[in-house]
Amino acid sequence: AKAYMAALRAGAQVEAVNANVAMAEAVLRQSETQKLAGSGTGIEVTRAKVELLDQKQRVLVAENERTKAYLDLLRAMGLPLGTSIVLTDQMKHASMEGITLEQAEKDAATFRADLKAQAKREQSARLSASAVKFERLPSIAGFADYGTIGSGFDYAHPTYTYGYSIRVPIFDGFRRDARREESNSLYRQEAIRTHDLKQQVELEVRVAIDTLRSADQQIAVAQEALTLAEDELAQARRRYDAGVANGLEVTDAQTRLAHARDNQISALFRFNIARMDYGRATGTIRRLLD
Repeated sequence: AKAYMAALRAGAQVEAVNANVAMAEAVLRQSETQKLAGSGTGIEVTRAKVELLDQKQRVLVAENERTKAYLDLLRAMGLPLGTSIVLTDQMKHASMEGITLEQAEKDAATFRADLKAQAKREQSARLSASAVKFERLPSIAGFADYGTIGSGFDYAHPTYTYGYSIRVPIFDGFRRDARREESNSLYRQEAIRTHDLKQQVELEVRVAIDTLRSADQQIAVAQEALTLAEDELAQARRRYDAGVANGLEVTDAQTRLAHARDNQISALFRFNIARMDYGRATGTIRRLLD
């Protein structure tokens, strides 16, 4: 799932840098128009070309990273590395409604397979210790047998045997005491493992929830920063058209917008990875992916 999300992130990064290229081309055309009109300078055109080339280089890097992410995904799925794939999903921001610490701990206790397995091991060790302890008590057993005897069917006579036996343990060379101590020790070990595992699960759940909440807040901040960066670039281009600003202001706004797009993609990626970590910590990863 994380390999798939990394591939989605790589695809989103390619889309973002392509948008940056389109933006740089528009700014370049604007600076060239301003120069022809006499309100721009050659250095502004040169600066716009440098920015365009920088974004084109980032496209090449992003496409290479996407190819590597796709290969990692194919390897994780066990498919031939030459397989061509197209991802139709996109990274999304899901609602955190209903995600509480109490519910997360309840889900972990219900769905975590390792907790269930450890509980079974502890129960088995407890039963073994109890069985050895009760070996000291007397035991009673009954038996019965019924059949026929004779030279033929017409001459057969019924025969039966029944009774009971009582077994009273007296002395076995202290082997029983040794087995009891051993079984009690094994039970104590399993109880310690269960306690340690419960603490580890609680730690994982708490860390996952804190990380998820932090990632959710980062998305809100990144989205607001992206909106402001788009507004800044639009205002800078209007000021440049009006002749009250130079191209450097537009270039700075371009850089901040590209950075804001990167931050938004990273925030979405961290949020989705945090959701997967939450699903793994609570044992609900399959339900979460469905």
